[in-house]
Amino acid sequence: MQVSLDIFESIIPENELIFEIDVRIDRGSRYSFAYTKVSGKADIEKFLKTVRQKKPFNSADHHSYALRVRSPEGILVEGKGDDGESGAGLCILREMRRGEIEQCCIVVARHFWGIKLQNDRFKHVVDVAKMAIERMKNFPTPLSPKNPYTQKNS
Repeated sequence: MQVSLDIFESIIPENELIFEIDVRIDRGSRYSFAYTKVSGKADIEKFLKTVRQKKPFNSADHHSYALRVRSPEGILVEGKGDDGESGAGLCILREMRRGEIEQCCIVVARHFWGIKLQNDRFKHVVDVAKMAIERMKNFPTPLSPKNPYTQKNS
């Protein structure tokens, strides 16, 4: 079964975009994250475009991302992108699943400094995704007093 996210488009307000810069640095490579609440294709496209244009994300070598969105029919749609960092999108998606995060897109950006990190790069992507999830669980956005990213609001 194929589900289209076109049917419930919305546009995210600017103050719902969360950015954290240089949360992990290793051998010159710098990692940052961004996330926001999304509910459809328009939100996802706008968010990814905004992240790629915002300094210092615009100069990052890789913008790996994952998203989980529940359609109005209750079907969970998942997606990911590696942007040249093979497997990084799946690492982020796995962390989103573990954290039961939905209606959200997380981007992990990497500024490559020229030193290959081998498998450490995946550890960093996972750690940065966990940081993003931890931040969203502990600091809901100003427009959402309850946490909008999990089904289980306390």
